[in-house]
Amino acid sequence: MARLYLHCALCDRKQADGLISGAAWGRYEVDTDAARDHPALKGTSLRVCPTCVGRHPDWQQRLAGALGLGARPPLETAQ
Repeated sequence: MARLYLHCALCDRKQADGLISGAAWGRYEVDTDAARDHPALKGTSLRVCPTCVGRHPDWQQRLAGALGLGARPPLETAQ
């Protein structure tokens, strides 16, 4: 049986899902407008580990910039 991992889009950390609750990880949903410009991103959700969420309050803008999507207003992060 394959193990499912959460994979941090910033630091590349991998964590077996379930050891640290997925709710503690930041989640970045790609806008539908972005999916038109970047078809590979359609329905994509990127995850960021709790450490990176704590270290980088602007983690959503960092991801958007890395994907060439521009900045978005920050969303609430589950704690």
